[in-house]
Amino acid sequence: MIRATDHFHTPKCRVPCGVAHLLFAGLLLLALNGWRLFAQNVTPPAPSSSVPAAGDTQHLADIEKRLNEVTDALTQTQQTLQQSLLEIQRLRTQLDALRAEQAKLKGDAQGGIEKTPEDVVAAGKTPPSTNSEGSAHSDLEALREQQAILQAEVKQLDQTKVETASKYRLRVTGLALFNAFSNDGAVDNVEMPTLAMPRFPGASHGSAGASLHQTILGIEATGPEIYGARSSAAVSIDFAGGSSSNSYGYNATGGTVRLRYAQLGLDWNKTTLQLGYTEPFISPLSPTSYATVAMPALSGSGNLWSWSPQVRVAQQVPLSGHRGLVLETGLISPQSPNYTATQLDSPVEASRRPGVEARVSYRSNLGASDRPFVIGVGTYTASQVYNSATHIHSWAVTGDWQIPIYRWFDLSGEVYRGQALGGLGGGGYKDVLSGTDAISGLPRSEGVDTAGGWSQLKVHLRPTLEVNAAFGLDDTFSSNFDNLILPSTATSVSMGARNSSVIGNIVFRPLNSLIFSPEYRRIQSWRYTGPASVANIFTLSAGYQF
Repeated sequence: MIRATDHFHTPKCRVPCGVAHLLFAGLLLLALNGWRLFAQNVTPPAPSSSVPAAGDTQHLADIEKRLNEVTDALTQTQQTLQQSLLEIQRLRTQLDALRAEQAKLKGDAQGGIEKTPEDVVAAGKTPPSTNSEGSAHSDLEALREQQAILQAEVKQLDQTKVETASKYRLRVTGLALFNAFSNDGAVDNVEMPTLAMPRFPGASHGSAGASLHQTILGIEATGPEIYGARSSAAVSIDFAGGSSSNSYGYNATGGTVRLRYAQLGLDWNKTTLQLGYTEPFISPLSPTSYATVAMPALSGSGNLWSWSPQVRVAQQVPLSGHRGLVLETGLISPQSPNYTATQLDSPVEASRRPGVEARVSYRSNLGASDRPFVIGVGTYTASQVYNSATHIHSWAVTGDWQIPIYRWFDLSGEVYRGQALGGLGGGGYKDVLSGTDAISGLPRSEGVDTAGGWSQLKVHLRPTLEVNAAFGLDDTFSSNFDNLILPSTATSVSMGARNSSVIGNIVFRPLNSLIFSPEYRRIQSWRYTGPASVANIFTLSAGYQF
């Protein structure tokens, strides 16, 4: 079969190849016809009899039949060659038209005439680029690069597949985190300090060391649709669990595995149902810090963070464009630090009623989904039962904000006011104070009134480099101590009245998976009486995120 492109691949042919083929076929046809006439006119030698032999007659018939078949084949070949010539001429005409159109477009571009897409579509042509050769080369390189990226992603996906019993997608995440620290001053926890402790003569007034206890492992699963909702689950653990503590709050951390986060979720288009062990959704934010991952930054200094069993229902209410409200409500069962009951239950669990949370927030993406504008207000209420005579009402009113400022700055933070918030991380981790009534002399316990909050300014210097500065304060009102006489055995934690922290860090990510972050913290802790205790913390963190 002769192809239309054969003519263009024989530059040495002086006569069009189609014509040459026709001449050759014609000569061959003439030769065969001449041979046929010669065969018919030549009489074979006759035998002695006047009647030809039967074998010779059959032989001549076979020759004539074969010549007829060859003639028919040559006739079909001639027709095919003629069709090929017509096709070649048509293709050459189209090629000349395309070259003329391209030259015209180049002339228009050089002369300042811009051809609209509508004109090109009307002409039935695809608009070429202004710089045809350079643009074509750039487009080709871009396509090759995209193909290489897609192939790499396919290979990565093939390598990262995790088979599950349910056959649904499973994603493994984690952060291998190394922390080296140097503490100038006595603190409650040498690896993750939140409080500055008093300095005693003869004791060490500092510490230094390193650990990988804040390394995190996580699993995220996506399940089937249930009643029109997308199902999902997530679990996160670290190695910062501890068991014992002394009177100053030091934890003997030995790399014990600890559950830090777990969640089950059902997501409809505008409604979300979540059950899990998470931070209180009335306090959804935390400052950026890789020095305190096991406990979020500014814990004990205005950040309500303590993970607790929780049920949450959220409803989105679109307003216009990318703006909308989010209405949230749920139940929570917070623990109570420094409290031990006969049944090993918390005061909220002993009340037989979970705490109730609610939050309303306004959100606007402002054209960047990763830097939204968010303002939220939340409330919390719960009952705490310590004994038949001591019932405490735990409550809080909270506010939170995320405000992008131009393209370099982000301002975020939270604020709260409430009572008996030790289980959420407020009030110096105290829900109640117990002592002797200064007037009646009878034993008395009362909920700790507290207020606090934090704020952070994030500066985006480069896509791989950012600077963060934050300040947080938790203030336990002095009126909590004025009417009580605390026992002589009261710990420094029980006597704590105010705690503040200042944080400054740099986060450098040369690659998406590599993290380097030096950080400085200054912690000041005040007891009800006496001067403030001060600690300066220097931390160098290096992590690999996967």
